[in-house]
Amino acid sequence: MAGPTSAADQAARDDAHLQSLGIKPELKRSLGFLSNFAVAFSYISVSTGTYTLIGLGLAVGGPSFFWSWPLIIVGQLFVALNFAELASHFPVAGSIYQWSKRLSNRTLGFFTGWIYFWAGVLTVTAVAATVPLVLSSIFGFALSAPSPIPAVNNLIFWAILTLISTTVINAFGVRLLSVINNLGVAAEIVGMLVFALILLIFFNHQPLSVLTTTAGLENQPGGSFPAVFLVAMFMSLFVVYGFDTAGTFAEETVDASRQAPRGILSAILLSGAVGAVFLLAIILSFKDLPGEIAGAQAFGLPIGDTIIANMQDFGRVYLAVILFAVYVCTMAIQGATTRLMFSMGRDRRMPLGGVWAHVNLRFKTPANAAVAVGVLAAIPLIVSDSPATLAVGATGLIYTSYFLCNLGVLTARAKGWPHKGAWFKLGAWGTIINVLALVWGGAMIINFALWSSSMFGALGSMSYTIPASGSAAAATYNFRDLTNPLLNTLTFLGGKSVSWLPPIPLFEFTLGLIVVTGAIYYIASGRGRLEAAAAEADAATGEVAIA
Repeated sequence: MAGPTSAADQAARDDAHLQSLGIKPELKRSLGFLSNFAVAFSYISVSTGTYTLIGLGLAVGGPSFFWSWPLIIVGQLFVALNFAELASHFPVAGSIYQWSKRLSNRTLGFFTGWIYFWAGVLTVTAVAATVPLVLSSIFGFALSAPSPIPAVNNLIFWAILTLISTTVINAFGVRLLSVINNLGVAAEIVGMLVFALILLIFFNHQPLSVLTTTAGLENQPGGSFPAVFLVAMFMSLFVVYGFDTAGTFAEETVDASRQAPRGILSAILLSGAVGAVFLLAIILSFKDLPGEIAGAQAFGLPIGDTIIANMQDFGRVYLAVILFAVYVCTMAIQGATTRLMFSMGRDRRMPLGGVWAHVNLRFKTPANAAVAVGVLAAIPLIVSDSPATLAVGATGLIYTSYFLCNLGVLTARAKGWPHKGAWFKLGAWGTIINVLALVWGGAMIINFALWSSSMFGALGSMSYTIPASGSAAAATYNFRDLTNPLLNTLTFLGGKSVSWLPPIPLFEFTLGLIVVTGAIYYIASGRGRLEAAAAEADAATGEVAIA
């Protein structure tokens, strides 16, 4: 009778699977299930997203925005189930780029990866810029004030310092990254649940019926409930993605065909459960609901306000948990984007691909790619006056790349894929779930673009007004300003206006710019390279690419 499989034996089998896909194993394979799950959970980072974005949902939709959370978890679960099957067949760094490339065609694969890469870079920037936001709440310094380096303000200084440290960690080794990441995930989960339970037991000030009210926000002139809810759900849209990160770390995971799918599904399901309990606790803890809505409309931070109001100084402990979670989230997103750059560079589908495909011989990490992502993510910090705004366009890009991947996979399913089994399989449900993922993703892409078009005026005027208060005059905000601002309304560093730019929505502009530059590079670099070799390699496992 055969004895239990050792980690070394399993890693050898994983490497053999990788070689059958035409890939030389170079990265250090040392992650188990918990570490694989943790990087995906950290990418989603419920505490980071809810802390910074709950104000959007509350300001636009009132407490009823809560129902957007389970809705988006279910919608994204269709995508995650599809991705879990792909990760089981193709446990390869680069996740959706590799899956799309191997099952549809190299052109779709390239644009899926190209769009996702730049979305990742912009997301790293946005989350790194959130670190000084939390630091300022803890230590009370002004973000616009001079930093220890007088030439830059506190926002830029602490964000760049964050990027330098996360770049070093990503370059030094996956074990160091996983240890810090695991600690961050444990602190985040325990912290959120502990504070949620304390609020629910001791500081419950609202009835459950409050979850069905919009606090009259839909009754503003020209308003409507569909418009209110569709925009309020951006709070959740901006949080629940990145679960495919468990797949992109597959080349560094032992028993990857089994653990990567488990990591993907565990990350989204646990994020959904923890997020639902925490959001419920926060909403019910509000002492003054109208005041909290007014504060959110004035771009406040309702979570920090209600925790400190209810728990006084003990509530500041939660800010420390948030700080750790935001830092680890930055590190995880940079790690995922690094491995996508490495994967595309290895296929020579990235400018200077050979440089980014290099693996550090000592640490067995794509160190060059880690440095490149860190540098690219730092550039917007020294250009934009509001780098967090970049997350608006970046999130829309991620949903677009997910849609492209799912479209390619559906094409493969129509032609008979999968040709052989894998540890995680959807079976007869595969095509149905794939179609549901496409319907969901397409609807959300429309929602990203919807609020910058007068074509949809039937839903309402898509704006809300903050009443005058004290010395502050009344102000009216278009929903577009929150979810998809026009390019000419943004500012460069120092508050310099860019009103001379065309009035193009940020999401559409960013997507167009990335697609055009990608097309120029793709044509100039030569489309046909590596086609035959890749198809032959896939044939070794029966996964013949459909070109």
